[in-house]
Amino acid sequence: MDFTAILTSTLTLIAILNPFGNVPLFIGMTEGMGKKERSKILNVVVLTGFLITLIFSLVGNFFMTSFYQIGMDELKMGGGLILIVIATKNIIIPETKNDKDLNCSHDEQLKKAIIPMAFPMLVGPGVLTTVLITRAKYGIVINVESIIISFIVIYAVFWIGNYIEKILGKLVLYILSRVMQIFILAIGFRIFFAGLIDALKIYNILK
Repeated sequence: MDFTAILTSTLTLIAILNPFGNVPLFIGMTEGMGKKERSKILNVVVLTGFLITLIFSLVGNFFMTSFYQIGMDELKMGGGLILIVIATKNIIIPETKNDKDLNCSHDEQLKKAIIPMAFPMLVGPGVLTTVLITRAKYGIVINVESIIISFIVIYAVFWIGNYIEKILGKLVLYILSRVMQIFILAIGFRIFFAGLIDALKIYNILK
């Protein structure tokens, strides 16, 4: 078992999932709820995000090659650009939560736990692209293991979210979130240029 590959793919996925950036949003969404309701929302968010990521990692490559005939080099460039745009947007215009969103019924909160909290805020295009690239690079077993570990970490971070906020404070969480976005930006550039180099080699422009 390649522990280095598992660690690398897991850390990359966690950086893109950005748990520290999403914890304040989760805290705001569940503010005023009881422990039981908050746990239910947490389970819905993490389980939905996990299933979307896992299923896409298993069948996404089939649809990509069979229906859209997209090569991995093109996927890397597209995915890299998505990460660059998302990270740049989040750095310049960070997500904020409207206070009126807190006055919702339980059913509305559950719906918002799926859309947009689980998708696309937690699991977005960047995450889906990354799992396909990871599968192509390391194989399905390492890919699935990294997804499982990543979402265990996400669940733990969300579960202790209130304590993290009390210990670190909102300002520190905000700074950690911005640092994560810088990492995502760097990962995006790395993936984009890796795809660009592969494409140039395919078309015999670069040898």
